[in-house]
Amino acid sequence: MERVVVVTRAGCRHTPTMRTNLEGALRSLGMAAEYGVADLDTLPSADHRRGFPTPTLLYDGVDLFGMEAPTPPFPEPS
Repeated sequence: MERVVVVTRAGCRHTPTMRTNLEGALRSLGMAAEYGVADLDTLPSADHRRGFPTPTLLYDGVDLFGMEAPTPPFPEPS
């Protein structure tokens, strides 16, 4: 499992900017620009990441910006 994960879905208009900024930040830290991508449309229904808005940046499964981990029932995508 990757330590850094971008939670997104097809059509999220802010994901390209987040990924560009993330890749730049990782490179500036001397790290490889490697991270996972969790597509909300393909995650199992019980996966807690389905409750995060898109895009969300997780580090070791925790929202980098402090959002609490969602609990079921998860909202339907809009």
